Amino acid sequence: MMNKHNRYMMNLAYTSLEELSVPLVPVTKGIAIMPIIGEIDTHRSQVIMETCLKKGTSLQLSYLILDISGVVIIDTMVADNLFKIHRSLKLVGVEAIITGIRPEIAQTVVKLGIDFNQMKTEANLEAALLKIGFRRPEEHSRAHVSSRRIK
Repeated sequence: MMNKHNRYMMNLAYTSLEELSVPLVPVTKGIAIMPIIGEIDTHRSQVIMETCLKKGTSLQLSYLILDISGVVIIDTMVADNLFKIHRSLKLVGVEAIITGIRPEIAQTVVKLGIDFNQMKTEANLEAALLKIGFRRPEEHSRAHVSSRRIK
């Protein structure tokens, strides 16, 4: 029989492991990325939702990019969970962008009749960052230098 302290320590370790499985990585003020790798079940999708909402609001994000390039299978349940995460984030003022939809997943989604038109999607992380106006520092300085020459 496990005592209270051991149970507490096990729960603490499990919670830490869950948080590591859904990292939210700030890129710059107002922009973060959540790389999702592996299988998404009901419990994990709930952890993803909670992490997105808690950290999205605490970091005052304007954009959260959910990169699913590491997700091998998307079924109707996973797609529905992505829609719920997208809608929940929108309610708290965070715009979600889904990136990394693999060709085989795109084909499956279309076969299942799942409509991703309500969600913003981009082919990859770079395309999403460019879409929201994020530029590499060297691009910004080159544009600045060339605009000074024109004047």
